[in-house]
Amino acid sequence: MDGFYAEVIGSRSFASVWYWILLALVWTRTTHWTLGVPYDDARMAHKRGGQAQTDFETQIEINVRKTITMFDSHNVFFTAIAAFLLATVFMLGFWFDIQFMQAGFLLLFPLACVGALSLRLAHRWHEQPLYGDDLYRSYVYHRWVKHLIGANAILFTAFWGVSQTLFSPYA
Repeated sequence: MDGFYAEVIGSRSFASVWYWILLALVWTRTTHWTLGVPYDDARMAHKRGGQAQTDFETQIEINVRKTITMFDSHNVFFTAIAAFLLATVFMLGFWFDIQFMQAGFLLLFPLACVGALSLRLAHRWHEQPLYGDDLYRSYVYHRWVKHLIGANAILFTAFWGVSQTLFSPYA
């Protein structure tokens, strides 16, 4: 029984199927939701217009206001904590060669970049609100950028994971 748990739930992150499932789920959820609004709502608003468009714009407005309020009241704290955690995970992973931390950094760093871009977009939409097709185009462009970051992150993580699995002395 001990061998089963060591094989299924091991600490070798890149050799574990659970890490890759988690990576896929995280990026699927991240690209589907932009500022708390699912892509299905944006697509429905663009196709149908009317009440769906009003609901989409209202959702965006509410979530932008919440994001701006939360971040502006704690921006230094959030930035310092995020930088400290990312630096700690990076050092533990790549300086001390802990594979679990490498896997964590390769998951968290692109997500932090996407979070920063989403925060920038929220500030831009807060300063200059968009409506109708302009809002939809901006939403879809941001989603496309998130897809691009996610695809590159998955590709780099796959290459790094394969190299760690193949060339690690205990893999």
